Order: sequence, then C-alpha cells, then structure tokens
Amino acid sequence: MKNSSSTVRSFRIDESLSEVLNGEAERMGVSVNAMINSILKQYSEFTRFQAKLDMMTISREIFKNLLGQLSESESYSIGLEMGKDIPNDTILFWKKNVSYESVLEYLEKIICTYGYVGTFDELETDKQKIIVIRHRLGPNGSKFLHGYLKSMLKQTVDLEPDIDVTDYSVKLQLKV
Repeated sequence: MKNSSSTVRSFRIDESLSEVLNGEAERMGVSVNAMINSILKQYSEFTRFQAKLDMMTISREIFKNLLGQLSESESYSIGLEMGKDIPNDTILFWKKNVSYESVLEYLEKIICTYGYVGTFDELETDKQKIIVIRHRLGPNGSKFLHGYLKSMLKQTVDLEPDIDVTDYSVKLQLKV
C-alpha cells in the first residue's frame, strides 16, 4: 500500500465492540485509531486474500508436532517440494506479478507478519541483503524453512542464496 495522507471515515460500531477495542488498545499502549489502522492494513494486505488462496489457520504446536514426526531430511524435502509451486501461485494471485520485490514482500508479510511463522529482520549492504527469520518451530522447522525458501527463491526469481540454519532461525544471504 502506498504511503499517502490519511482520510477521515466515520462509522458506527456496536457498543460492546467499542469496549473491546478500547480495552485492547489500552492494553497494547496504542490509540484505538492506530490499532484500527493496523487491523485494516492487515485486512487489505492479507485477510481479504486468505480464503481465495485456500489458506487455513492452524496452531503452531500442531505444525511443530507434525514436523516433529519427520526426520530432519524429510522436513527439508517437504519444504523443497512445497516451495516449488505454492509461493509462485500465491504471489502471482496476491501481487499479480512475480518479481524480486514481490517475493521478498511475500516472505516478510505472508510468511512472517501475517502467517506468524516467525519474526522477520533484514539488513542490506552494498553487496548483499541478509534476512533472518526467527521462529519457534524447532530444528525440523528450520530444515523445512530451509528447503521451502531455497526452492521458493530458485523457482520464482532464479536465486540460490546462502542459507544458514540454527534450531530456531534461518538466515538468507542474497547478493545485491
């Protein structure tokens, strides 16, 4: 979404919903306006596409336990397989084109910010972009993400990044 000036909207909501919003905003230490903007941003960038992309929400523990039933090499292999077509189809539907920028936005927003797989951090220098995803999926989660990201980047933008994993993080190094 482009950065633009704000616009005023006025609408009515149920009093019970208003109480929930006020309480949640207070708990988070933000204004109701800021919280609503965040909610609407998530809707415009992700939620409105979720059903069309055939996505579902599952508990992190369920996913972690499913991966835990596999060996690390099986987790990696499943990641490689899933990274072949799913990201490309999702990005094409979501952004209408597959590019370096849209692939990185998919990684940050769909996988991390709205998919809650992990936290996303990046650093860019003159020579490389470093992306780190910290997650709570354990060693098999790292192996799965390693395969998924490797396959995704190869299939979508023909990149083969250096990838390092720990039990709770995945680090991508992309040449700029």
